[in-house]
Amino acid sequence: MPLTLQDYENEYPLRQLPQTAEVTRIAPSPTGRPHIGTAMQAIIDRAMANQNRGVFILRVEDTDQTRLVPGAVEEIVNALDWLGTRPDEGPGFGGQYGPYTQSERLSLYRTAAAWLVQHGHAFHCFCSVERMEQVRELQIARGEKTMYDGHCARLSEQEVTSRLASGETAVIRMRVPRGEELAFSDVVRGRISFDSNEIDESVLLKTDGFPTYHLAAVVDDHFMRITTIVRGEEWISSTPKHALLFDYFGWPLPRFLHTPLLRDSDKRKLSKRSGDTSVAFFASQGILPGGFRNFLTRIIWPHPDGKDIYDFDEFVAKFKPGELPKTGPVVDYALLTFINGHYVWQLDRQELYRAVVSLLDNLIAAGEGFTDLLVDEGDGEIVSHEQLMLFRSSFQADPDKALRILTVGAERFRRLTDVILQARFYYAGFFCPPTAERLVGVAGNPVLAAQFISAYRDNFRTSPDFNWDQFVRGEAKRLGVKAGKLFMLLRIAVSGSDKTPPLHDILGILGYEEVERRLELAGDLISNRNLP
Repeated sequence: MPLTLQDYENEYPLRQLPQTAEVTRIAPSPTGRPHIGTAMQAIIDRAMANQNRGVFILRVEDTDQTRLVPGAVEEIVNALDWLGTRPDEGPGFGGQYGPYTQSERLSLYRTAAAWLVQHGHAFHCFCSVERMEQVRELQIARGEKTMYDGHCARLSEQEVTSRLASGETAVIRMRVPRGEELAFSDVVRGRISFDSNEIDESVLLKTDGFPTYHLAAVVDDHFMRITTIVRGEEWISSTPKHALLFDYFGWPLPRFLHTPLLRDSDKRKLSKRSGDTSVAFFASQGILPGGFRNFLTRIIWPHPDGKDIYDFDEFVAKFKPGELPKTGPVVDYALLTFINGHYVWQLDRQELYRAVVSLLDNLIAAGEGFTDLLVDEGDGEIVSHEQLMLFRSSFQADPDKALRILTVGAERFRRLTDVILQARFYYAGFFCPPTAERLVGVAGNPVLAAQFISAYRDNFRTSPDFNWDQFVRGEAKRLGVKAGKLFMLLRIAVSGSDKTPPLHDILGILGYEEVERRLELAGDLISNRNLP
C-alpha cells in the first residue's frame, strides 16, 4: 500500500535541534560544473548552519533527466570539499532525511501531487504541446503575458477520470486563485508581493512521473525540515507559487533569502560570456580555498570593522543574513588576488611547496596547458602542457632549491600559479635571454654595457664570493653612470626580467655555473649585436 503524506510526516519527523538552529540546503542540478554562485550560496548556508549548531544539506535536483551530465555530482561534492563547506547530510554523507537525490524520491512527489488534486489545489491537464504553442503564439500576438490559459482546469471529474482510464496522458498543474495578492517575506528584501493574475498555473508533475522544480523543491524543503531557503534572486518570481503550495499543504513556511546575482567587471550578470566561472577554474588559477571563501564573503558582506582579510570562523561569528546586499556584487579579480595573496603568505614554505606540486599535478592531469586568465584585460601568459611537465620535474628535482625560491619570492606570490609564472627563470630550461637591444638600452650605449658585463665576469670568475654590490657601485663611479642602471643591467642579464626578487638572492640560488653561463651569453649578445 502506498504511503500517505501523513506516513511521510512520521518518516521525517521534526529535527531535535536548538531552537535557533538553522537547517539550510544547497540544491544544485547535476547539469554542469558548480560555479562561483553555487560557492557563494554554499558559504552562506554553511555559515548559517554553523552559527547555532544547525545542519547543512546537499540535495541533488536531477528531475530534468535530459540535461544530466555524467560525473557532475562528484564534481559538486569535490567543489564543496575544496571550498571547506562540506555538508552534514547528502549523497555520500548520510543522514536521516534522505534519499537526497530527487530521482530517488519519486513516490513522495507523486503522493504529494495526488493529494493536491484530491483537495482541489491542482488538476490534470491533457493539452498537447501543439495546443500550448498555439496559445502562446496567440498571447504574444495580443501582447499578453505567456501563461497557461486554464483550459483543462474546467474539466469535470468524470471527464478527467474517463480520459485517464482510456490511457490518455496528462500532466498535473497547480491551481492559482485569481484576483488576489500573493506575498511573502524575504530576509534581505522584506515584503514582496505579486498579483495572482500574473502567476502561471505551472506544471507540478510531468507525464513521465517526474516532478518539476516547483513541486519537488517545496516537498523536499518541508520533509527535510529546511528553516531558511537560500537561493538566487532569479527564483523570486517563482516564490509566490511555492508559498502557495506550502499553504495548500498546511505546512509552515520557511524563511526565504534570495541572494543577488554576481556581476562581472562590466557590471553585467556573470555568465558564460564572462568566461569560465566554475569553482574548478578558480582552483586551477592558483586560488586557495581560504582565499576564495574570504573573497566571496568580502563582496557580499560588510565586515563591521571594515576588514578585508578574515577567516571563515570570524565570518560565521559576525555574519547576519539580513546584511547581505540587494544588488549584485562585482567579481573583482584584482581584489580576489589581493585577498588570496594573504593566504599564500600564511603558508610555511613546506606547505607552499606541497600546494604548488599538487596544483602542477592537477594541471598536468587535465592534459592541457595553463593560461593566466585572472587578468584585467585579455589573456595573460600561456604555459604549455610540456612546459608544465618540465617545470614540475625541475621543481621537484631539487626541493632545497625550490624552497629557497619560495622563500625569496614569498611576498610576490599572490596565487599558486604565480610560482610557475615567476620562478621559471631560475631553471636553465626556461631561461629566456634578453635581447642585445634590451641590454644596451638599459646601459645607455653598447660600449658601456660590454665593458661592465666583461669586468663583472672577470671578477666573478676569479672570485665568485667577491663583494659584487661594492664592485657594481665602483664601476658605476668609474663609468660615470648611476649604480641603479648597472644593477638593472646585471638583473636582466641573469634573469631576463626587470621584476624579480632581490638580486643577491637570485645570484645565490642560480649558483656559480649558471650565473657564469648567463653572463657569458649576455656578453656574446652585446658583442654580436651588429653582426649579419
